[in-house]
Amino acid sequence: MAGIEPPPIAIRHPILVGLIVILVAFGGIGFWTAMAPLESAVVAPGTLVVEGNIQNVQHLEGGIVKELLVRNGDYVERGDVLVRLEEVRALAESTLVGHQWAAMRALQSRLESELASQPSVVFPEDLLELARTNSEIHGLLAAQRQQFEERRKTLEGQVKILQARIVQLRQEITGLKVQKESKERQVTIFQDELKGLRDLFEKGYTPRTRILAMEREVAELEGEIGSAIAGIARAETSIGEADLQITQIRQEFRETAINQLRDVQVQTSDLRERMTVTSDVLQRTEIRAPHTGTIQNLQIHTVGGVIRSSEQLMQIVPRDAKLVIDAQVSPMDIDNVRVGQVAEVRFSAFMSHDIPAIHGDVVLVSADRLTDERTGMPYYSARLEIPDEELTKIGDRRLIPGMPAETFIKTGERTALNYFLKPIEQFGRRAMNEE
Repeated sequence: MAGIEPPPIAIRHPILVGLIVILVAFGGIGFWTAMAPLESAVVAPGTLVVEGNIQNVQHLEGGIVKELLVRNGDYVERGDVLVRLEEVRALAESTLVGHQWAAMRALQSRLESELASQPSVVFPEDLLELARTNSEIHGLLAAQRQQFEERRKTLEGQVKILQARIVQLRQEITGLKVQKESKERQVTIFQDELKGLRDLFEKGYTPRTRILAMEREVAELEGEIGSAIAGIARAETSIGEADLQITQIRQEFRETAINQLRDVQVQTSDLRERMTVTSDVLQRTEIRAPHTGTIQNLQIHTVGGVIRSSEQLMQIVPRDAKLVIDAQVSPMDIDNVRVGQVAEVRFSAFMSHDIPAIHGDVVLVSADRLTDERTGMPYYSARLEIPDEELTKIGDRRLIPGMPAETFIKTGERTALNYFLKPIEQFGRRAMNEE
């Protein structure tokens, strides 16, 4: 059997050259994969958000839309009116409480004037100013003035009756004293006459009956003197009682005013608080911008529509608010992400290839795992800040909160061979652990 003949030299040379090329190529590729450094990065989807959060606009009570004054994209200043609500109910409640408060203050002024013994009611100046333009409040003040006069006249009438009684009693005392003094003088005269009659009787010049008649007259006069003294005492007692009644009437007048004033002060305080609340509710029928910024996510579009209590009406992106990126890092990659790392950011809304990569810095990594409410997937939050000089790369394009972004958080350098071998190494380690 004949041996296999080697190929001709013309054929062997190309084969040898091809083998050498293949060996050099694979050798070069192997050397490149083993030695050439490649940047490694953690890829994480992100969203452009406003640092410090967007301001939600809500309303505490809710109501019916009367005027809608803004649209999405409008720029508003702090304090600008955004929405007006129907104020009929709030205005009626505020007016009612305001009148009740004015009535209590008018009553309080009247009671304080009574206690201070003022000749007329002294009202506060602000209440008088309201009365000049409000007929109902003017009527309240007039009613309190009338009641003040009626109570004052009643008190004065009762006091005058007692004072007249005292004057009468003093006159009676004066008359009784005059009678007493007159009787006393008569008794003195009769006693002198009795002394002379007794001398004549002892000498036998006058009968005894005349002496007895004189003694009887003296006794009657002394009785009348005693009656006058008793009458004076009774009159003085009555005067004391009348003075006491005057004091009691005035004291009762003051006590009534004091008790009413105490109740009125409590009610006035309660009404003042209610006025504050109703005034606040009325002011909130004009929904104003809490911050300067741009309107977005407007939820109301129809005049006459009903908004619920605490319902979100719109959002305001604060003026000059710094935009940052919130990236969702997979729990499998979180061990490679740290504060201070540089990240490459690309916005999917900008499809132009002439926009260079934008770089940012990782400034915050969440301490614990979070869960995406929409997808239910776990993630760690990483916040990236983009320096102002990097933002100049996008030119006139506008960044809007909510834009999606793709982030490449650089974690260092690895060789291509390491990229190929690491999954095999991890698989082998896992397989050995399972065994």
